[in-house]
Amino acid sequence: MDQAEKLRDLVRKGERQTNPGLKEAIKIYTIMSGKGGVGKTNITVNLAIALQRKGKRVLIIDADLGMANVDVILGVYPKHTIYDVLFKQYPLEDTVITSFEGVKILPGGSGMMELASLDIEQQEAFARQFLTFEDIDIILIDTGAGISKNSLSFIAFSQELILVTTPEPPALTDAYSVIKIMVQYKLDKNIKVIVNRCSDDISGEVIYQRLNSTSKTFLNKSLEKLGHILDDSRVAKSVMDQTPFLIQYPNCPASKCICRIADELLGCSSHGSRIYSIQQVYKRLLKVFG
Repeated sequence: MDQAEKLRDLVRKGERQTNPGLKEAIKIYTIMSGKGGVGKTNITVNLAIALQRKGKRVLIIDADLGMANVDVILGVYPKHTIYDVLFKQYPLEDTVITSFEGVKILPGGSGMMELASLDIEQQEAFARQFLTFEDIDIILIDTGAGISKNSLSFIAFSQELILVTTPEPPALTDAYSVIKIMVQYKLDKNIKVIVNRCSDDISGEVIYQRLNSTSKTFLNKSLEKLGHILDDSRVAKSVMDQTPFLIQYPNCPASKCICRIADELLGCSSHGSRIYSIQQVYKRLLKVFG
C-alpha cells in the first residue's frame, strides 16, 4: 500500500509539472447513519486524519446541529460555533479550529436546534463565507443520525454519501431506511458503505453484500463498498481519552482499517459534478440552502 501511495504521488506531481495549472477537484462527502451510536462521528474524525496524512487538506463540517460532538471526540473546546457565524456575525474563518495533523473543523454547537430552520438571509450569509476557504481538497460533513430536513439539505449539497452501519439488525434496518428515503426523494447520489464493529473481515463483507442485495432487489439501487472497521476495544478507550484512535493507537486493527478506507476513497472514481474552486462550493451551497 505504501508503494501504491508513492506511485500515486509521483503521478500527481508529474501531472502538475506537465500542466502547472492543473487543480484537483474538491470532493464533498456527507457521512451519516440510520441510527445513533454506530460510530459515525468517530469514523469521520479518524478518516479525516488519515486523508490529511496522505496529503489532502480536509475540512470537517460538524453538521449535526442539534447534538454536535466532533469537538468532544477531539478534546477541543471551541469558543465559537456556526451559531455565532449565523446569528452574531462572527467571521467563519475565526470559528474554524485546526486539530490533529492539520485537519480543520467547523463546530456545529450542541443543542442549536434552531439552526435547522434558517431564513434565506442567514443561509446566504453562511454560504458567502465559504469563499474564505481556499486551501481545501476534501469536505467531510458529519450529520445527525437518521433523516431530517437538515441532513437532506447537506446530502443534496455533497457529491456522495458515506453511510455508516454496524452488523446489528436495528442498524441495518435504519440504514436501509436512509437508502429508501434517498431513492424516494430522487437524491441521485452514489452511496458508499462502511460497516463498523465487525467481528472479522468476512463478516464485514457479508453485511455489505446483504445490504447491497436488499437495496438492489427492492429499490433498484446499488451500493459501493468503501470498507469495514474491526471491533477494537482501543476505539472506546480513545474516545474516553478524547484522542482519535489513529493518533493514540496507530497500529491497532481499527487504525489499519481506517487507513485502508482512506486509500479506497482516494482511489474511487469521482461521481457527481466536478468542483474545482471554493466559489463553486459556495454556489452549490447557496443553491441547496437558498
